[in-house]
Amino acid sequence: MHRRTRTRTRTRIRTPRLLLGVTAAALIAGAMPVAAQAHTTINTPVHQAALPSLGIPPQQNVPELDAPGEPKTITYSPDNRARRGPGTFTVTAPAHTRITALDMRCISNGRCSVAIAADGSTATARLRPGRWTYSSPVQVHVQALTDAPLNRAEYTGTFDVAGETQPLTVVITEGKQGGLGLTSKDAPGGKGALVATTVPGGPADTVGIRVGDTITSVNNTPVTNAAELRAARIGKLRSGATVPLTYRQPNGTTRTTEVTLT
Repeated sequence: MHRRTRTRTRTRIRTPRLLLGVTAAALIAGAMPVAAQAHTTINTPVHQAALPSLGIPPQQNVPELDAPGEPKTITYSPDNRARRGPGTFTVTAPAHTRITALDMRCISNGRCSVAIAADGSTATARLRPGRWTYSSPVQVHVQALTDAPLNRAEYTGTFDVAGETQPLTVVITEGKQGGLGLTSKDAPGGKGALVATTVPGGPADTVGIRVGDTITSVNNTPVTNAAELRAARIGKLRSGATVPLTYRQPNGTTRTTEVTLT
């Protein structure tokens, strides 16, 4: 007898391995977190607007002042920031200078008032209470005083807007050596500088100092001989400076006067 044998035919479908590999890689990549995929980053420059700096802008110019000389102007630009509360602008003059004026637009429209100290050392502007904006330039007028040292130098004060401060800087130029219009010699006993001659119409002659008087102090510096009188003046006091001078007359009377050097 012959048994009937059944033969099963199996059909295999071949899929290209390359396609499976690509598909699997894509699926894996899709399931990965974004951070895990970005192994290589290309930085592209992004141009951002500059952030506004905090604080009020500095002064636009540094004037050179002659002493004596006319006032010059220092300008501060606005920051265009809105503020609330009391609006106060305070200016402090640099050493050897005085503030002669403070120009602000709010003065003309009556929205602020300005007060300058009698000696010009400070100036203050006050705005009406409420919301306000620093939107207009401010000009500070400064004049050098004749008591400035003879050498050229830089001096700094302050400009303050509602608690924010910037320096207020000026340069005082080198001056001409100031003179008293007299000659002197040592007084006996080291008691001062004895006046030997005076220039008619000169500083000493103008304030009543005569030959035979003895100078004992100039610009609050004690004088015991002629060399000290020169040292108190030379390289220190400029022409135009007005300084106190103390002298003793032959009769023993001591006087103090103000003398303006030339």
